[in-house]
Amino acid sequence: MRRSKISLKAEVSSRGGVSDLLKEPGDAVLIQRGVPRWLMLKCPCGCGEEIPVNLDARAGKAWRLYRSKTGLTLFPSVWRDTGCEAHFIIWRDQIVTFGGGQASNNSPALTLDVSDLARRTLAAWPGGDFISYVDVADQLGEIPWDVQEACYRLVEKGLMVAGKGSNRGSFRKV
Repeated sequence: MRRSKISLKAEVSSRGGVSDLLKEPGDAVLIQRGVPRWLMLKCPCGCGEEIPVNLDARAGKAWRLYRSKTGLTLFPSVWRDTGCEAHFIIWRDQIVTFGGGQASNNSPALTLDVSDLARRTLAAWPGGDFISYVDVADQLGEIPWDVQEACYRLVEKGLMVAGKGSNRGSFRKV
């Protein structure tokens, strides 16, 4: 059974007993000691595997965890290179899975109003060159997935251009 929404079961200070809390696909436990250290997930694909996601850059490659009134967001995507090879993002409590060339149909982008964010993104965008949406999201203090969606909406309006090839994931003003 696939899960389309994350379910945060607990916040704990160690990994001991975490497995007992991860029962269903999409279940999650946040491990923190002063700062978020790990997000433990039951794989949303339904394979039953537990996925440890490092949130502490001091311990190596780390994902970013955003918490807001709209839910949890994890950046960048999780792409397992072993086992089930699941690929997904967690965005505003939704688990958006990828596979077969398309995303699941529960993306927050389908209902997200980014008009204000699009205006702020365009105003903050450095001129000329292709720039990563992640850099501008950091500058604005916003969730990268939200800024990426704002950029795509600006592309639709002809105000930005999306990069291709080596510039994929980057945009520039027109």
